[in-house]
Amino acid sequence: MPAWRYDLRPGDHLIYRYSFHRQSQSSNNKDRDEERFQTEARFRTHVLVTAENSGAIALGFQSNRESAELTEYVSKGKDQLAHERPDFQKRMRARPTHFSEAMEVSAIGDARYPWEIARESTSHLIGALHEVMPLPPMAPAKGQIWHGSVVLGLDFRWVDDEFIHGKSCHHIEGTSPAGNIRLSYWWSPDSGVIEQLILDGSYPNYDTTVHETARIELESRTRGESPDHWLESPDTQQAALQSILLSPDIPISAGQLIPLLSSDVPSSDISSNDATTTQALALAIASRRKIDLPPALLRNLQQSSSTLIQSEIRLLTEALSSSVSPSPTVDECHRPLPQKSPHPKSGTSFEVVPATKEAPEIPYLLRVPPSYRASGGRPAPLLVYLSGGAGYAIDGVNSAQDAVAQTDYLVLYPQAAGYWWTPEIARRFDAVFNDVLKRFNVDRDRIYISGFSNGGTGALYYATLWPQRFAAVVTQMGAGQCNEQVKAGLANARNLPLLLIHGENDTTITPDCSTTTQSAMNDFHPATAPELKILPKHGHDITLQSDEGLTLPFFQNRVRNPFPRTVDLIETDALATRAYWVEILDGKPGKSDIDARVKTDNTIEIHSHDVKRIRLYLRPELLPKPGDFRIVWNGKKLFSGPLRDRCSMPSSSASADPELDLADTRDLTLP
Repeated sequence: MPAWRYDLRPGDHLIYRYSFHRQSQSSNNKDRDEERFQTEARFRTHVLVTAENSGAIALGFQSNRESAELTEYVSKGKDQLAHERPDFQKRMRARPTHFSEAMEVSAIGDARYPWEIARESTSHLIGALHEVMPLPPMAPAKGQIWHGSVVLGLDFRWVDDEFIHGKSCHHIEGTSPAGNIRLSYWWSPDSGVIEQLILDGSYPNYDTTVHETARIELESRTRGESPDHWLESPDTQQAALQSILLSPDIPISAGQLIPLLSSDVPSSDISSNDATTTQALALAIASRRKIDLPPALLRNLQQSSSTLIQSEIRLLTEALSSSVSPSPTVDECHRPLPQKSPHPKSGTSFEVVPATKEAPEIPYLLRVPPSYRASGGRPAPLLVYLSGGAGYAIDGVNSAQDAVAQTDYLVLYPQAAGYWWTPEIARRFDAVFNDVLKRFNVDRDRIYISGFSNGGTGALYYATLWPQRFAAVVTQMGAGQCNEQVKAGLANARNLPLLLIHGENDTTITPDCSTTTQSAMNDFHPATAPELKILPKHGHDITLQSDEGLTLPFFQNRVRNPFPRTVDLIETDALATRAYWVEILDGKPGKSDIDARVKTDNTIEIHSHDVKRIRLYLRPELLPKPGDFRIVWNGKKLFSGPLRDRCSMPSSSASADPELDLADTRDLTLP
């Protein structure tokens, strides 16, 4: 048999009808406690073939939501559909109606890059569903199995031949190892494309069971369409722009971009969020291609509230300016800086920390904005977002994607699958965090951490373990002082700006957990007074997308102070041995603590319990005035003299903090 191949040519335009059904039901089967709901959404998906080069087929995808309905809602055994429908429709109106991404695939559908995880609907499963699925690497026999889905771990086989839409199709089916997920698609050797896909799967999500089904059917295919035609229609604009952004060989001109950037008011069939996304994509193309745009147009766009658009305008201006200094290749000591991996595809994708002899690979999800540059641009701010419930990264994505869509943040979604404050998960988080710092161009002074429920507790806990990593912390419905692990090390976070958000009607984690945390933090005389927001009419339902716009503005313009002159360090865990410029070398978790102060006369005064050996990371920025300094530890004078040249000290690892780790490092032992 000849090998299976897609018949996709530049100018092809495929349209698929697409329905998605979701049902969620509580694990408790008692009628009086029964909780369940069902939703139904319908989309029309456009697949554009924009180019073909050296065997790589460039594709743009755009799913346009046509309807979304809440069809059932039962709470505590009572029908609440009429009550909940208005809120559901309000949430839908706030969401973008268009989802888009791009991909380059081989003739058998193998993707060149990771697929987008943040999709058109909240789901754990549809990240594996695409209108171009991988075909077998060679013509198979019926029943032969091949591996075809990294996200869900599905093994596929050719089941049988069937007629779909009057065409002979090979029916391919993939089933998860546990048997709870089945993905079938029908590829036609006659048309050379997929005619139909069906996804059916169930999974547990905290205290509920979720059942999802998706059905996609080919509606039409036309050939020979032009990019100009696609750029004129809101139904296909984003798909075309995404593909042009991903594939630099596709031609584009200022004349094609300017109409997309000139409209002040979106048309009736496109929301303001969708219009802003279209503008951001067009600007990203202009900045990467160095396409000159009219100054008056850019001045008008600068009025946008989207930080992503602001970043793209800045990048475009810098790209067109001959006076822009190139990105540094060496540090302040003229040592080569580690190179960051290029990341041509923006979006939220599946990443892993590579396996080592000591540990298996660790998965996580990461959002890369279109404005990200591995080199040739300023480092990107990083938002760490910890999910609630069972701590699944995809739940963090689903509850944050709309809120972060118009920001220039890299967004890290770690995976816990448990409580964030357990030692094993904290170590996994540490590995993931360091992997992102090694691979991506991160602004170390603009790293923020937040989370909801379980993740809100985890965000404050990690701030107590590693306060020097973050510029600010926001907890949404976190346990704070009500969690013993957080309570034990709360003083470590005294130098961090902190916002606590809670719902006044929260019965899962009551609001007093936040009020007592604020009070306890004030007792430590923090550098910035912690803020508390108790939201009326809210229960345990606050995330980044439903926090009444509090979290992201709190982070905006906050920059880390890497050299606080007052440091508290309570070693609650073997991971919590350092805070800023002070490190405990021989501590006992739960017993050792340090209180360090830099006085106005350059005296570093240290008081400790159950500590005999420490390390100090000293830089001129830490001292109030130039000249000699002194170290006094528990009343004993240990040193007096000048700082050493930090460039004479050993170089640090790729994930080292250039401000805190490139220092006059001194190991001291208490007599």
